[in-house]
Amino acid sequence: MLLASSSGAFAQDSAELLAAEAAVAAAERAQPRGDAAALLADARAQLQAARDAHVRRKRQDALHLAQSAEATADLARARAALNAARADVDSKSARNADLRRRLLVNGGRR
Repeated sequence: MLLASSSGAFAQDSAELLAAEAAVAAAERAQPRGDAAALLADARAQLQAARDAHVRRKRQDALHLAQSAEATADLARARAALNAARADVDSKSARNADLRRRLLVNGGRR
């Protein structure tokens, strides 16, 4: 019974590590910059610490670190998406402003 309980806990820890690894990979694909890149670096460090704790059989530490790594990576991915959306809006706003200036300079003539 103890062995089954121990292997179940090991599997849960492994599942948490896999979830954290997937979240870090998703954040990396978002190509974060600035504050999002710093968050991704934090998530990577937390993931490595979770792996180390897992190897040392520090279950609770590994679990908490893996969950923290997953949440931090998710935040990094979300910030990267927000930054990309803001950059897109800024680009479109600048294009629209340029078009307005051209229309005013041409006086509406074609």
